[in-house]
Amino acid sequence: MKIVCLGLIVFCVLVIVIGIIKVHELPGDIAKRKNHPQAEAIRICSLLGLIIFPFWMFALIWAYVRPIMTPIPIETDAEDKEQAAAVVPEGGQS
Repeated sequence: MKIVCLGLIVFCVLVIVIGIIKVHELPGDIAKRKNHPQAEAIRICSLLGLIIFPFWMFALIWAYVRPIMTPIPIETDAEDKEQAAAVVPEGGQS
């Protein structure tokens, strides 16, 4: 009988721990489903909410907010690369 009680306690603890982790993953899942450009950052922030709870609340709000700034491409076009290669250093001749 004691083994059954101990097994039930372990089972309940596992269910609670898994439930807490699943709830803390919700903002990341929501952001991924909405194709949010910062979905990975939201997921990490929501998992940090396991340590500091306000991070989870912030991540949940962040998952529903559209980013204000648009991403700036880092790479340049092929034409820009050609123009940069055509620049002659000072005092030099082409």
